[in-house]
Amino acid sequence: MAIVGGGPTAVYTLRGLVTDAPVPLHIDLFEKGPSVGPGMPYSAAMNDPCMLSNIASRELPPVVQPLDDWLRTLDTKDLVGLRLCPGDISETAFYPRLVLGAYFTAQMAELIALGRRRGHRVELHLRHEVTDLRPTADGINLDWRSPSGEASALYDEVVLASGHRWPDRTRQDGVTLLSPWPAEKIARLPDGEIGVLGSSLSAIDVAVTVASARGTFRDAQGQLVYEALEGRGDFRLTLMSRKGLLPEADFWYDLPLPELPALARVARSGEAASLTRAFDAFRADLNAADPAYLAALGGVQTSLETFCDAYFAARLAADPFDWAERNLTEAMRSTETRRAIPWRSALLRAHELFEELLPTFTEADLARFHATLKPVFTDCYACVPHASILRLLALHRSGHLEVLGLREEQEISRNGEGLEMRAGSWSRCFDVLIDARGQQPMTLADLGFPSLGPESLGAGSLRFEDFVLPLRVPGPGRIHCLALPVLLRRQPFVQGLVNACEMGSATADLICGASARPRRAG
Repeated sequence: MAIVGGGPTAVYTLRGLVTDAPVPLHIDLFEKGPSVGPGMPYSAAMNDPCMLSNIASRELPPVVQPLDDWLRTLDTKDLVGLRLCPGDISETAFYPRLVLGAYFTAQMAELIALGRRRGHRVELHLRHEVTDLRPTADGINLDWRSPSGEASALYDEVVLASGHRWPDRTRQDGVTLLSPWPAEKIARLPDGEIGVLGSSLSAIDVAVTVASARGTFRDAQGQLVYEALEGRGDFRLTLMSRKGLLPEADFWYDLPLPELPALARVARSGEAASLTRAFDAFRADLNAADPAYLAALGGVQTSLETFCDAYFAARLAADPFDWAERNLTEAMRSTETRRAIPWRSALLRAHELFEELLPTFTEADLARFHATLKPVFTDCYACVPHASILRLLALHRSGHLEVLGLREEQEISRNGEGLEMRAGSWSRCFDVLIDARGQQPMTLADLGFPSLGPESLGAGSLRFEDFVLPLRVPGPGRIHCLALPVLLRRQPFVQGLVNACEMGSATADLICGASARPRRAG
């Protein structure tokens, strides 16, 4: 079998294969880059040391060993190389992205060694770019290009574990926008007016990278301040999003999350549920968990169409930095006391249950979900480390950062050597614009495999219960599509490491089950 891609999804898939397969497997792992494990979100080639991950240590699914246990095996010199000290290791810590990258790199090496000790043939193919997948009557023909030339091989199982894709530049309104990655490119931008489309973690990464290249964050009598280097203070960052809101700070919640019985019954009924029925169950559960919060949003009469507006109303009425400061104080108190906020925990659990329901919704209900509940769950799920909010507040106090809400459809055009952003009656000129709005949904065609088209795929759609592509050509081969961008429309929350673990584990279970069955002679 073959795994295409060498990031965290591939790590968790390989873990399931080498630990659970009832018979020895031959596993070829193809990665177009020079190393496996971190993937793009945690790669040293793409990220700056100042960039933080947005998953707490206690939430990260372990591979061979938990993240904190692995960190405690490192000596002081190695920890310093990761910008850590022993006192930083904690289950509530949000580590730099490069720490997670180093962890996944080490865990991938452990998995390969473990697999070989257990009799599996695990072959690593670095700098091998897979160029096509062709379903045939004999299996899946995989073509690749490497420094030694082009080649192909036949497989019975292929796992597409390619994840985030960030073009160096994007186009909007005929104008070129920069990508946030690699971070080193962003750090080298000239000073001036720097506009950033987006205000979530990717946009925060951009802001912190730009600022760190021009100055330092330091503690001054208990408050984080930002000081630009001499001669490097002539820059201004503007984060822009539709609502003009900053993400909220991460808060404490108990694991496992509290159950929502009414919504859980809908999700596990085994029947396709309507969005209306699911929302009614969710509203009843939210009222039981935190009646005061629901009352503030409009009470039990709150409708699906009004819930989103009610959820964001107070934040939209406040200055984003004032709100961020108050919210951070609440979040820090929640973490220090390890006391969960009931409505927040309920929203997180509802997000998981709606994730189970989304593949069963009709197209009309899916469109309604994207317009109503998705922004709420995305906002709640996308909370960021406390340190990220502290840095934004420091940049704002120093006069280097502002946040703007576009509200209306924006238009971008050339203006001399720079770019002009217009939204309704509002306009602003920038020297450069960076598109940090996150990974956009992709189609199978966008993956760049010419043979994965209508002539090779069946009339059905991707089976989301097991991520298997419907193939028109009958044969023994299967293609398991774990390419996150392709899954985003039907499963808009599959961008995290918990999802990578769940999908990789489920796919490994499916493959291991097939490997246990006797093969037909032929």
